[in-house]
Amino acid sequence: MYLTIALGACSILCIMLKPLRLFIKRGNFAGFGSKAFASMFFLMAGVAAAGTREHLNWQASALLFGFCLAAVGDILLAIEPVLKDAERDKGFAFALGGAPFLLAHGLNLAVFLSKGAFDWRLLPLALLLPALCGALWACRIINFGKAGAAILLYALVLGATLWAAAQAAMADAKLGMLVLPAAALFAFSDTMLFLSYFGNRKTKPHRSMMWFVMFPYYLAQVLLACAVSLV
Repeated sequence: MYLTIALGACSILCIMLKPLRLFIKRGNFAGFGSKAFASMFFLMAGVAAAGTREHLNWQASALLFGFCLAAVGDILLAIEPVLKDAERDKGFAFALGGAPFLLAHGLNLAVFLSKGAFDWRLLPLALLLPALCGALWACRIINFGKAGAAILLYALVLGATLWAAAQAAMADAKLGMLVLPAAALFAFSDTMLFLSYFGNRKTKPHRSMMWFVMFPYYLAQVLLACAVSLV
């Protein structure tokens, strides 16, 4: 577990290099390098946590595969500014990196559902993020354009993951201390990402607000890596 925590800390430290992009006028090396190394470290943290298990069940395997998908998504989102289509269509750019993340969150959802019993009282959590995104879109704070349906589906999966994590937390308090904060951090991070990608000029946050995207996301991945030993 100490190795998992150490590798997770390395992941967080790597993503702190991200602000260097703000001071580099040409190239995307700092942003790409920080995300690539941070992703590598949280994947290694998950593998280290898996090494503490006697048997690797399907839940642990699913989380590890989800880390691989997330690493691919991180790299695609890091290189998307160099793609011509990404400059013309923000929806295409988000879909390029968002598809692996959607699959990864789907795997997390399946794992969390397997660890808790159905509780209808927690169902509103599943609708919280889609409702928020829909309200921001209706108020024209963000404009998803043609990607609206896909973004709302993504938000629904994230919301369902938060709901499933809450159910898992009620069934297993120790596991819940890791997966519930992770799911909440994912939801917060992606909400800020939606604002960054699709926010209107008057409402779009400054580039430094990417701290509120990157730091919660990688912290969530580290928590999820620690959970590999418990699922």
